Order: sequence, then C-alpha cells, then structure tokens
Amino acid sequence: MKRFAVVIVLVLAALASSAHAQPVQITISQPAEATTMDPGRSTQVLTVNYFINLYDTLTRWDGALKLVPGLATSWKNVNDTTWEFTLRSGVKFHDGVPLTAEDVKATLERNLQPGKTVVQPGFATIEAVQVVNPTTIRILTKKPDPLLPVRAAQMGAQILPARLTTDEGVKELARRPVGSGAYRFVEWVKDERLVMAANRDWWGWEGKPPAIERVVWKPIPDDFPRLVALDKGEVDIITNVPPDRIRSIEEGRATRIVTIPSTRITICAFNATQPPLSDRRVRQALHYAMDVPSIIKNLYAGMGKPISGAVADTDVGFNPALKPYPYDPARAKQLLAEAGYASGIDVTIHAGYGTMVNDKALVEAIADMWSKVGVRPKVNMMEMGARARLLNERTLPPNGCLLGNPQSTLLDADGSLWRLLQPNGLNGKYWMGSQPGQRFHELMEQARYSLDPKRRKELYTEATRIIHEEKPYLELFQEVIFYGTSKRVTFKPRPDYRLIVAEMTLSR
Repeated sequence: MKRFAVVIVLVLAALASSAHAQPVQITISQPAEATTMDPGRSTQVLTVNYFINLYDTLTRWDGALKLVPGLATSWKNVNDTTWEFTLRSGVKFHDGVPLTAEDVKATLERNLQPGKTVVQPGFATIEAVQVVNPTTIRILTKKPDPLLPVRAAQMGAQILPARLTTDEGVKELARRPVGSGAYRFVEWVKDERLVMAANRDWWGWEGKPPAIERVVWKPIPDDFPRLVALDKGEVDIITNVPPDRIRSIEEGRATRIVTIPSTRITICAFNATQPPLSDRRVRQALHYAMDVPSIIKNLYAGMGKPISGAVADTDVGFNPALKPYPYDPARAKQLLAEAGYASGIDVTIHAGYGTMVNDKALVEAIADMWSKVGVRPKVNMMEMGARARLLNERTLPPNGCLLGNPQSTLLDADGSLWRLLQPNGLNGKYWMGSQPGQRFHELMEQARYSLDPKRRKELYTEATRIIHEEKPYLELFQEVIFYGTSKRVTFKPRPDYRLIVAEMTLSR
C-alpha cells in the first residue's frame, strides 16, 4: 500500500512538473502573412508587428508615445548637425554576438543608399555615421535636424548585425531574422505560422524578461474563420475586427474588445502622371463624389474621422483649419466637365486583401460612389505579396489608385506626409508637386531642417493647404483601432498599431 501511495505521489509530481514546464504561450492572428523579415523592406503595419518584437531600435516610443531610450541610453547634440548616441552595454544579438557601434553604422548606412531599402526617405537627412568607440556613435546630418532622435525609432531603424546588411546577408535575414529584441525567431511556415520565443538574454526595458515565453503568429485572411478561432480560444488576439462583430466579441464569455484612436489614415494614392488624373480638377472631383461620413458609419461602426491635408491629428503638422470636401456629386460632375471629361473617365482601384478592415467593401463603396458621377471604375484585389511589390517597386499603373493606410513614423508630418511624397518616397514619383522646384517640395524640405518649432508649423500649414487643394491622394479618414482578445491576455493598445508582446501579460 505504501509503495502504491509513493507511486501516486511521484506520478502527480511528474504531472505537476510537466504542467509547470509548459511555456506561457499566446497566438496572435492577423489577416495577412508576413512578406519579409527584413525591416528595411516593408512598412506594412502587419509586417512591422513582427519586426518590432524581433529587433531593437536606438530610441523607442513607450505606450503613451513618449520617446524613451532603447539600445541608446542617452543622446545629445554635439553641434547643430551632429548627434551623439551612447549605446547600452552588454547587448547581444540572438546568435550571441555582441551588438556594437559598427552594427548601428552598417544598418544606418544601408538605409542611406537609394534602392537598398524602402525606408531610405526617412533617413535622407543623414550625411554620415561615425564610430567613436564600440559604444558611441555620431550621426552627422546635412543640415540641422531636430527629428534625428525620433528617426532612430522609426520603421527601418531596427538594428541589424553588420554582417547581414550586405546584399547577400539581407537575403538570409529576410528568411531567418537575427535581431536583439525581446523575442527571437524560431520558425516560419509560410501561410501557417511564424513562431517566436522569449529572448532570455534581452536587456529589457525594465531589466526583466518578457512575461510571455512563446508567441505564435497565425495568418487567417478571412474574417469569419479569424473570429471563430478567437471564440474557440484557438487564438488570443485578432486584428482587423469587422465593426459589425464588435458587440458579439464584447458579449463573449471569454473575449473582449480593446480599442484606441490611431496614428494611421486611410487613403488611395493616385498615379497622377498622365491625364486624366494629372488634372487637379479631376482629383478634386473624385473627392466631391465621396460620401466619407456614410462609409465611416456603414463600414466602420461610426469609428473614424474624415480628413484633409493628409496628416493625422496625432502628428506635428496637423492643420485643423482644413475641412474635408463635402459630398457633392453635382460639383464632381461639373469639375469633370470643366476638365474635358464630361463623358467620364476610367480609373482602376488596386488593393491588397488584409490591408485593413473591410478593405474589399471599402474599395467597392468607392467604386460605386464614383460610378454615380460618370467614372468607370475597376477594382483589382491582390494578395499582399503582389501589393507589396507594386508599392515598393513604384509600379502603380497610370490612372490607377492604390488603397493604403500609411502610419506616421515620426509623429510629425515629415514621417507621414513627406515620407510618402518626397521624390524617393513610395508615392513621390506619381505627383508633380513632389519634385524639386515645386512649392510643396520647398516647404517640406525647409520644415525638416528647421530648429524653430513655430517656423516648422507655419511651413507645414502652407504645405497641407497645398495637399488640400491638389489632392495627390484620395483622402478618406483617420482610423480607430480594434482588437479582439481573450480575457486571459492583458495589454494596453497603442495608437501606433504596434503589438509588442513584451508589453503583454497572461494569466495561466
């Protein structure tokens, strides 16, 4: 009998030990697969969520969007065009190699070379990067740059091992990332899962390891299966929640909704290099044909705000004096006639599945509204990989428009409006106003180098007024973020859309 009791105790102890050994894991479902693990090759928000967990930046934004130390413990101006950063000691990449100033230099220098990354415009103020010693770097700018510490936190600023910044190295990095972030890469099974494990050697924002030991990112493109997976407890967080399902998630026994206004706007970028879209009156007409409040009400549960000026109200440079164009189909038809297109125009709307909530319904609504004023729209829905190529290679066909929801990278018009519209930006080649010699180009270049906040505001005010009149984008609305989560996950949503697993906790 005693022997039997001892066996029972040992079995229970083994079971308890086994249960305790199970990693604390969550599963996050987004509607689109990652397109790359190279942070220099994508600014798509869903993909950036992978980067932000695998890599570190010199500076970072906390949950309140305040700039705080990251890999750099401090920074200062040596003179008007030189910033010095002191690096955190003892940081290692996931392969065990120490992170040094040489890695920072190599990463930033890659971002300075046109064509090597898609983030080059965000680093265009940098003249050179100098290594002072293994834990100190100096960044020299072409002119005084008040935003340099903020640029060190933006998309593409994730620090890579120097050996992986070469042309061959980034090919490897794109498949098997090596960073210094809170989570390290485990495996990537395309269209099925991407797995990360906690980096126990992470320096930690507060000197402590992440509470969640393992995270599985599971792409589920269609809304209904993603919602079912949350309801069944198969996933813990879902993005891109359809607004008409918010109530059912809130009323779920084990689920809830978390929400916050975002730093992201929804637009359609025009290729306005040829008639008819090269005519400002045509672009204005396409705005007057849009009933944006109706779209927000019917597709987004009233959550969102119509915009004009292409800068979110979270950013320096937001111009509250600009009012969105009213819905006025008669005015739209009049402008098309004045431009010589009384019989209508042909426009193709391109969009990627999973770009945003209700993306297909949104482009169909745009097409329907345009058709009522004489526009003959076509809709081209693509997989995210095809969309990424079209965006990154700047191959949007003439008289096409591309649905997007660009996110502010600097909380400043330089990181939203000018990041996209400068000549080397994702949309810069599509509009004449972006080119040197044009007033908009002159204003934005002056603003990015001005150390006078009042002067920068004046410059941005004039620049956004030009956007309001010229309409190089179809401007729609500023977004509100919704996540569906299981009640066992706790986190505070961020306005910048970043799902940072190290900021989350989980009840067992």
